[in-house]
Amino acid sequence: MTRRHLALALSLAVAAPSLHAQHALRTGGQYDASVPAPRSVLGYDVGDRFTQHHLLMRYIDRVAAASRRVHVDTVARTFEGRESVMLVITSEANQQRIEQIRTDAVALSDAIGEAGGRATAIAARLPVIVWLGHTVHGNEASGAESAIALIYQLAAGQDPETRMFLDSAVVLIDPLQNPDGHERHAHDVQRATGAFGPSPIPGGLVHSGSWPGPRTSHYYFDLNRDWFTMSHPETRGRIASMLRWRPHVAVDLHEMGSSSSYFFPPPMAPVNKNIHATITKWWEIFGASNAAAFDANGWSYFRREGYDFFYAGFGDSWPAFNGAIGMTYEQASSSGGAIRRSDGTVLTLREAATHHYTASWATLMTSARRARERVRDYLAFRTSAISEGERGPVRAVVIEADVQSRGDSLASLLQRNGVTVQRLRAPADVRDASELGGTTGAARIPAGSYVVDLAQPAGRLARALLEPDAVLDSSFIAEELESRRNDQGDRFYDLTAWSMPYAFRARAWSTRALVGATEGATFTRAPVAELAEATYGYAFEPGSEASTALLGQLLRDSVRVWFAPRAFRSGDTRFVSGAFVVRVAANGTRVHAIVRRAIAATGARIVPLGSAAVAEGADLGSNSVFPLRVPRVALLGGDPISGQSFGYAWYAFDHRLQYPVTTIGVSGVTGAALDDFNVLVIPSVSASALNGVLGDSGRQRLAGWVRSGGVVIAIDNAMSWLATEATGLSRLRVRRDTTTRSDTLGAPLATEVPGAIVRVVGDTLSPLMAGIRERVFPALLFSDRIYTAPRDFRAGEVAVRYESQARLRLGGYLWPEVPARIAGTPYLWTERVGRGRVIGFAGDPTFRDMFRGLIPLFANAVFLGGSY
Repeated sequence: MTRRHLALALSLAVAAPSLHAQHALRTGGQYDASVPAPRSVLGYDVGDRFTQHHLLMRYIDRVAAASRRVHVDTVARTFEGRESVMLVITSEANQQRIEQIRTDAVALSDAIGEAGGRATAIAARLPVIVWLGHTVHGNEASGAESAIALIYQLAAGQDPETRMFLDSAVVLIDPLQNPDGHERHAHDVQRATGAFGPSPIPGGLVHSGSWPGPRTSHYYFDLNRDWFTMSHPETRGRIASMLRWRPHVAVDLHEMGSSSSYFFPPPMAPVNKNIHATITKWWEIFGASNAAAFDANGWSYFRREGYDFFYAGFGDSWPAFNGAIGMTYEQASSSGGAIRRSDGTVLTLREAATHHYTASWATLMTSARRARERVRDYLAFRTSAISEGERGPVRAVVIEADVQSRGDSLASLLQRNGVTVQRLRAPADVRDASELGGTTGAARIPAGSYVVDLAQPAGRLARALLEPDAVLDSSFIAEELESRRNDQGDRFYDLTAWSMPYAFRARAWSTRALVGATEGATFTRAPVAELAEATYGYAFEPGSEASTALLGQLLRDSVRVWFAPRAFRSGDTRFVSGAFVVRVAANGTRVHAIVRRAIAATGARIVPLGSAAVAEGADLGSNSVFPLRVPRVALLGGDPISGQSFGYAWYAFDHRLQYPVTTIGVSGVTGAALDDFNVLVIPSVSASALNGVLGDSGRQRLAGWVRSGGVVIAIDNAMSWLATEATGLSRLRVRRDTTTRSDTLGAPLATEVPGAIVRVVGDTLSPLMAGIRERVFPALLFSDRIYTAPRDFRAGEVAVRYESQARLRLGGYLWPEVPARIAGTPYLWTERVGRGRVIGFAGDPTFRDMFRGLIPLFANAVFLGGSY
C-alpha cells in the first residue's frame, strides 16, 4: 500500500531555517532548504533522545512531501497497529523511471528464459540496490536514529558525494524493523529519565526496562530469527518488499554490549556451506571500506569474531542466500541513552548513532562506486545457482502433499520465500530417492507432491532451508571440543539445525534427477463445499492445522465436543484414532450454523454423521468416547518467566489453536484468581527462580488447585521446576549425573545442545499423540536438561521419549556424550495428580512458531489434558 502525500506537499513542505539545515551526525555540507531537517520536525537533534514511532512517521511524511528523491511504502502493520514502512530513495531522474528499475531488478534476479537473454544488458544499466534495516531489536535503538539522519542526508544533500550515490544507486531504508518493541523501549526510557538526562550508572532503571524487555515484538518474538518462518506481519511485509526489489546489498544494523566497540564483516566461523564465493569476496571489500572510515575517525572496531554466518534465518543470512551481500553491523549499545562502560568512558546515543551512520555511509559509497561490479557479481550468483543445482548431488527435493496439509503449508511458505515450487501431475516412480530421515532406494511419489528444483536462481536458499543437515567444518568442531575441554565456552551462536521438512513433520525426498511432469503450484484455499446437515453429529480428524483451529473455534463458541480414542469407519469414511465428534442433540440446532461458520473460517474437512452406529470400531455412543472439558486457560507471565517462551505460547494460542488465553502474573497463581481457570501453561523458567517467587504458600496453593482438577502444562525449563521434589506434583526428576573433562578431574563439561533436531518416539495409545500418525518423528533439542522417569511409571506417562542412541540425531550438532545420556529419556511426560494432571515438555513445541509439526502435541495438552 502506497502512502499518500499530496495534502502534505501543499501544507508541510516549508523551508527549514538555515540554522537547522543540517543534521547532528555530520557537519558541513550543502542541503536543500525545502527539505525539513530533523530538528525542525522532531524538536530535537538526532541523538538527543529516542524517537517514538509517531514522530518518526511524522518526519518521514514531511520529508517525502518535500523531496522528489523519496518515495514511501507502507509494507505492513504490526500486531499493535503501527505502520512498518520502507523508503525508496534515489535521484529524481531514477525516480521517474523507478518502476522500470524495479522490473529490471526482478528480471536480472530471475536470470532465466527471456530475462536470461537480456541479463547482460540489464546488468550494464541497473543501479545498485542497497537495503538498510534498522532496529530489528527494539532496544537496539541507535539504528533508528541513524536512519533519520541518513534519510535527511539523501533527501536534502546537495554535495557531489550524495549526488553521485543517488545517480548510481537506489537505497531501500527500513528505518524501524520492530515498531512495537522499539516503542516499549522509548517509553521505558522516557519514564525513567529525569531532568538531567539518563543516568550513566549501569544499574539505573533507565537501562533495564519492564518485563520482558523491549528487544522483541508484540508477541515477544525475536524478529531477527523470523525471516524464513515469516510468522509476523513485519517480516512478511519485509520479505515481500525484498522480493519486489531484489537488493544487491543488505545491511542489518544492530547493537551489542555497551563495553564493546563496533563489528562488521567478515564474520567468524562457522559460515554456512551454501554461501557463495561472491559473498565472501564482498565481505572483504565492504569490511575494508568501513575500516577506512572508522580509522579516519580513530574509532575501534573488530571483525571475524563474535558473530557467525551459519543459521539461515537472520537478517544478513537470508538476503545472502539470495545473492545480496548480507551483513550485520553491531554497535555498542548506549542502553538508556548514556551509559558508563567498563573502561570508565560514557557512551551516548549520539555517538552510537554516529557510528552506525558512518558505517552505512561508507557502505553506500562503496556500493555506488563499484555498482557495475556488484550488479555483475549478483547476476553471477543467481546464474551459478542454476548450474550448481544442475550438476550437484541433489537435483530436487520432493515434499509429499499429505492429508493433514503439512506439505501444503511448507510448500506455500517456501513459495512466499521466493523459492519456485512445482506440483507433480501424476505419480512418479523414482529409482534412487533418499527419504529425509529414512532410507535410500526406489520410491513411488504420489501425484500432487511438491517439487523444488534446486537448479533455480533461489536454489541456494532452497537448499539451505530444505537440506536435512547443515554441514559444520570438522576443523571448527575440533576447535570447539578443545575449547570446551579448557572451559572456554563455545562459538555456537544459534540453532545448528532447522531443516523445514523436519520442522513441519512433512515427508520429503531428495532426488538426483527431476521427477515426472510438473505444473505450477498454487495455494489458494478451495471453496468450502456445501455441508449436508447432520442428523446425529459431525466428525473430524485431529492433527492438521485446520482441524486444530476448528476445534479451538468450536470450543470457543461453547460447542460440546467428544473425543473418540479408537479408529472407526462411518459409511465410506475412515477416521483415525483420536477423532473429534460433535453431537447435535447435545448442542441444539444452533450447532449447524456454528459448524458451517467454523469450517468456512478454517478450511477444515468435517463429515456429517447420520448415526451413532459405525461400520468398524466402537460405536460413537460408547463410554470410550468421552466429552472434552472446555479449557479455561491461563498463561503465566512476568518475571522470572522467559519472555520469548511466553510469547511463543501466546502466539500459538492466538494463531495456531485460535483459542483465547488469559495472561496472568505470579500473583494470580498464589491468589484467588487461579480459581477462574482449569489449565495453567507455564513457559520456560528456572526452577529455583519460580520456586523463589511462589514461596511455600504459592506452591501449596498451586498443588491444591491441581489436585482439585487443574491441569499444569510446563514447557522447556519449566519442566525442571515440575520435576523438583519441592513442587510435590510429579514423580519425574532431573538427572544429576555429569560428564567430566577427564577420568580423574571432576569439573563438569558444558552439555547445552546448540539446537539440534532429533528423533522422538511417541506412545501411540496416549491421547496426547492424537493426530500424529508417525510413531517416530522429529523434535528440537536445545538444552542441557535430562529427565529420569520413575521405575514404576505407568502406561501413557511417558507419552513421548527420545529415540535410542544410534538413531537419535537427525540434524545439527550434539556433543559426543549427549546421545548416550539422553537416549530413551522423557520428552513429553504426564501423570495424574488427584483429580488433575501435570504435563511437561522437555523442549518447547511452540519454539519460534518454527516447529509446526509439534503444534498438535501442544494443542492436545491444552484441549485434552483435563478430560482423560
